[in-house]
Amino acid sequence: MRGKERQEDHFIRGEVVYHALQLVIFAILAILVMRLKLFLTPHMCIMASLVCSKQLFGWVFYKIQPGTLVVAILAMMAFEGIANVQKEWSIVGEFSNLPQEELLMWIKANTKEDAVFAGAMPTMASVKLSTLRPIVNHPHYEDAGLRARTKIVYSMYSRKPAKEVKSELLKLGIDYYILEDSWCLRRTKPGCSMPEIWDIEDPANAGKTPLCKMLSKNPRPFFRTVFDNSIFKVLEVRE
Repeated sequence: MRGKERQEDHFIRGEVVYHALQLVIFAILAILVMRLKLFLTPHMCIMASLVCSKQLFGWVFYKIQPGTLVVAILAMMAFEGIANVQKEWSIVGEFSNLPQEELLMWIKANTKEDAVFAGAMPTMASVKLSTLRPIVNHPHYEDAGLRARTKIVYSMYSRKPAKEVKSELLKLGIDYYILEDSWCLRRTKPGCSMPEIWDIEDPANAGKTPLCKMLSKNPRPFFRTVFDNSIFKVLEVRE
């Protein structure tokens, strides 16, 4: 019986060691990539339950009641937590993006409910959420097919011929393309603008004027401008 109890004890402790090591790995991932804290937080909560384990902390319970220990930990957490909540409540502000609001209002008022849109993925999320129009690329979902479609959509920021790009957009069933100059001209450091990235992917057209720059000035004859403000230009993709 004693041998069996020892084996069970080793087995339980083995599980604890495994989860402790996994917690350490999740912590390292969270430090390296902030988004991956979604793995760390629930696992850390699970490991926190071990505070009540008599096998691990029985020596503490000889001096302190388990309930007292739990209440003390919660009190320490609440002290800092309440301060954080009050700090967040004290922030008074309002998000405003007038150019995007103009774009979304125009879409709802001037396009059919089944009109298909394409453009930069952050903007597409707003279009889908606020107007319920179909979109061909979405930032909150990813698979091989979506990556392929997004590559075609982003070819508007390449140096490819307008006729070739339009042909590929029509294959995706796109009715309107939302063009943004910031995506065409933005350059955080040398070699990182969209046209420069496309030079690596499409060396045959390297050195030519970016298509987005030409379309921003004059989209005809392959596209037609139907909406334009300080940030967004909506191009109709006609047959």
